[in-house]
Amino acid sequence: MRTLLFACCLLAPVAAGANETETTVAQKEGWIAYEAALAPLISRANARCASAVVGYYDKATYRTFDPLKDRTQAACQAAVGAVEALCASEAGKAAVRGLKAIACGFSTEGTGVAVSEGVLRIRIDPARSAITGREPGSYSWISALKERL
Repeated sequence: MRTLLFACCLLAPVAAGANETETTVAQKEGWIAYEAALAPLISRANARCASAVVGYYDKATYRTFDPLKDRTQAACQAAVGAVEALCASEAGKAAVRGLKAIACGFSTEGTGVAVSEGVLRIRIDPARSAITGREPGSYSWISALKERL
């Protein structure tokens, strides 16, 4: 029994260290600030769209997080602003009402949007910040959203 308990205790830090995005005070404060800035944008989108989506950062996609170096917050906020703008039409409102959540996440496979199981996933790749869609060309958040919703 002692050997098993000891082995579990040794493995726990390794598993916890796989995603080290909330280990320092700076990281914890960074996430608090990110979430605080996102909340009113989600509220405005919900008010305009007559929806009840929740918004969050998909922390599991961030292998590390340095709030002083991270460059995804502005893109996430812009994408959520585009969701609000999408609700200028009844078709846009209906599309947003079909969502449960909006999740902003870090990506290394390009910047864009996807929808899966009622979750609008906003993928932000700082190295490839041009928003991509189904077809080659120039995209904005609103055009990418219209294509996916």
